[in-house]
Amino acid sequence: MTDAELMNQLDALPNSLRYGAKQLQVRVNRNTNIVPIGTDSVNSNGSGVVRFRMPSASILNLSTLSISFVSTISGLAVGSGTPTKAYRNALIPAAYKYIRRAQFYLGGVSVAGALLNNYNQAYHAFVKASTNKPYAYAKVGSSYTEYSDLYDQYGSLSSPPPGTSKVAFQVLDDFLLLAKGNGASVNPDMMIDTSIWQDAELELNFDTNAILSIFQEGDSASLDPTTQANLVSWALTNIRLNIDAISSIPSIYGAFMEARSQRPEPIRLIFQNLVSQVSQILQTTRVQLSSTCIDGLMICGLLATQATPSAFIGNVSSAFTINATNNNKFNFVAPITVTNANDTNAYTGFNASIQVGTALYPTTPYNSAYLLADSTYNHFWHNSLMSNSLLYQKELIVSDGTNVEVVEQAYTQPTYITNQFIWVQSFSLEDGWASANKVLSGIDTSATNVDILVQTSMANASYSFLLIGLLSSVLEYDTQARRVRVIQ
Repeated sequence: MTDAELMNQLDALPNSLRYGAKQLQVRVNRNTNIVPIGTDSVNSNGSGVVRFRMPSASILNLSTLSISFVSTISGLAVGSGTPTKAYRNALIPAAYKYIRRAQFYLGGVSVAGALLNNYNQAYHAFVKASTNKPYAYAKVGSSYTEYSDLYDQYGSLSSPPPGTSKVAFQVLDDFLLLAKGNGASVNPDMMIDTSIWQDAELELNFDTNAILSIFQEGDSASLDPTTQANLVSWALTNIRLNIDAISSIPSIYGAFMEARSQRPEPIRLIFQNLVSQVSQILQTTRVQLSSTCIDGLMICGLLATQATPSAFIGNVSSAFTINATNNNKFNFVAPITVTNANDTNAYTGFNASIQVGTALYPTTPYNSAYLLADSTYNHFWHNSLMSNSLLYQKELIVSDGTNVEVVEQAYTQPTYITNQFIWVQSFSLEDGWASANKVLSGIDTSATNVDILVQTSMANASYSFLLIGLLSSVLEYDTQARRVRVIQ
């Protein structure tokens, strides 16, 4: 057998029996403490904007992008007496909750995030639908225990605060949008070569104090939840960007890219894109999307008042139980009355489906709200043994008339409807941006706006749907015209 024939037979061997080693000098270095253009501080009035320019003439790994800052929560009250009365506490929120919109630019042109005006709510839905508590514990630097267990480094939400303010150093990482793509299921590194795609920038728009989880001790009959919530505010200072960039790479890369740029075929890069809108729940709720690849639609239930700050209120001298799993802005709830003792409304007279053109998803409407949770689970995990979810998580603030504490309720199905109503309907076998073979198999609207109709039995003027289009978009570099465009 010749050497060539022997090499051709290697595919028959498992990787564990293929011996050898290769050396390739590709080194990275961390760029830290990058100062934003203009202001490096914001507060909770909802008008804060911070913009960063990332290192130029670089190959950037957007998957490593993080934003660090010092957060301050103000307007707390320590209370007095035994047991402590009239105290007001708020948790340092999970870092993603500050961000209303994250927008990526290449060469000064917006390429991702412009149509996602609910970045923090979309991120919360992803976290609840696809992670677990150990994941939150691993992200303590991002304050994820705020959503997983209702505590921060100062204690639980139900406890009196140590002072009238809290200060913490936080890191916001694992960005969505342009930071994910190029076959992420097998290679999480999302590289942007600025010599091809031009200089990269990130603009962050910040939300209001509605993002805060707040507990006010007192009489719920005489204290207004919004008034109490508006006594509390947050502020961020020393906002900085951190990102890895290639510091050393073999010359073959430059030679290859030079040769590739001489070919007439455009260079393409697939990435995750998201668009969102909030609409009142009607019998038929409509959203328009235009994309070369719609992988699915995420639908989250919200109260119509979700943007209004609201505090949890309870008198510690009286026995009470408060469902504090999520605050108003991040509580995904459906207009279906269910309890653990009686949840028949979830599967009696219920129907839900999505229509795209003449196609119906699923082929016959769902007849139970719990099947929507099953659809969400399958989209993210395909029944994998590694699957995780917080769709059934429920955190309570409980008082026996003397002591007050945070208690986790046993996971039950009705909690999906009252706290984590997140429905993801897949249109493709896998998300194109994550596809190992970089295959776009979602719905192609042929560059026109297409109506997607969400048809349910849940019409209710007091509730809204947060509708999030799950897209795979394409960056295209025209090697002839030497310009970049986005194919959404």
